[in-house]
Parts: sequence; C-alpha cells; structure tokens
Amino acid sequence: MAQEISLDKKSINNLIDTNLTENRLNELDPETRLEVSLEKIKNGKNSESQRWDCLIIISELYVKLKKNQYREISAQKVKKMISKIESTLKWMIYNEDNCVVHHEVAYQVAARNITRLIPDMIDAALHSKSIVSRHEYLECLGVMKAFDELEEIIPIALKDKNPDVRQTAKFAKDRLTRYANEKNWAALEIV
Repeated sequence: MAQEISLDKKSINNLIDTNLTENRLNELDPETRLEVSLEKIKNGKNSESQRWDCLIIISELYVKLKKNQYREISAQKVKKMISKIESTLKWMIYNEDNCVVHHEVAYQVAARNITRLIPDMIDAALHSKSIVSRHEYLECLGVMKAFDELEEIIPIALKDKNPDVRQTAKFAKDRLTRYANEKNWAALEIV
C-alpha cells in the first residue's frame, strides 16, 4: 500500500472539487479521506459514480475504525468519525436521489449491521420513490435480522404497486418464517 498523504485545509478544499478515483482517495490519511468523502457525498456537485466510490470508502473506514485498526487516531476521534459516518449514511437514506447509490447505501448499512439505522431503512423500504431502493431496503432488513420490524412492514410491502417489491416482501416473509425458530442466528458479517 502506498504511503498515506496528510493535507492542510486548503488542499482538502481543492480535492473536494476534483474528480478523484477511489484509489486516489485511499492514498489520503484516514481523517482526510473521511472529510473529503463526506463532502463529496453531500455537496451535490459530484457524479453518482463518485458518490458511490465515496460511500464505499466511508463504509470501509467504518469497519477499520470499529476494529481499531488506526491506532494513531485517539479513541475520542475514532468515536467522532464513526458518528459522522453513521450520520452521513442516514442522510443518504433520505437524500440520495440516484437509485444505484441509494441501493448501495442499504447494502452498506446491512453489511456493517448498523442497527440504529433500521427505522430509517424501514422508511426507505416503504416510501422510497425508487423501486430498486424499496426492494434493496426490504432485502437488507432481512440480512440484518430485523425480524420484528419486517413483521410489521411486510403486509404493507406485499401491497406495493410494483411486482418486484411485492416479490421481495414475499421472499423476506418466507425467510422470516423459515428462520423463526432458529436459535443463535446472528446477523451475517458480510464484509
């Protein structure tokens, strides 16, 4: 892996306006990488493929921060970084307008098992304008073993006007039924 680059505030602001690839962003130190990625996600100037890259980057950072892989970063700073990532994922659930990126948000939340975002995922599963997103949020709630929540929303999703969403709701219901009596069935560690 290449040596990480640490930058000053002016350089960071310049990066926000450039079209960086995931590889280039990963050359930055973790704190700078997070700040640049968060700004690129939220500022609206960037393409959906760049927002997608930044989503993957903050999700990978989340895993590494949770596993304490950045020993040079204080525990207090790690906690703040994790909180920023979770807040940004929640923001994306409600504000991302590209169905591909919105779909990926659902997957990344499920892959990281960020259970505090389950209520927001339920909202997206039921109310997103995107069929792709409604499907993915339903599916990911199943991956997260949010069974109580799924029991409440499956009847609503089974009446969705889109057949793909109804099919996903049926899939989730069938899976819920199959695993209802399974003991010690923890959420999957996807990544």
